[in-house]
Amino acid sequence: MSILHTLAALAAATASLAAHAQPKASPVDPADAGAAVPPISYQSAFKNYQPAKDAAETPDKIWRTTNDEMGRLGGHAGHMTGSAQAEPRTAQDHVPASGGHH
Repeated sequence: MSILHTLAALAAATASLAAHAQPKASPVDPADAGAAVPPISYQSAFKNYQPAKDAAETPDKIWRTTNDEMGRLGGHAGHMTGSAQAEPRTAQDHVPASGGHH
């Protein structure tokens, strides 16, 4: 058995033992109005929010810059070069020849 297999087996056994070593919480009767419950706490998702240091680096500005660059290059990896770039698509391009689903 290789050292990697030995370490994996040891980690699995340790995790199994740790899971069984947790103290079992006594079940609380949901019908008991006087049962102790943990206090409710609230933490805002924005508690540790940090705004961008440079306004030019906000996600919308980064997206716009990248999108403009892709347009200049002719699409992702050059897939939109030639006639596809010269002819804008319209809603009529997406209508099935049979007239749609029935």
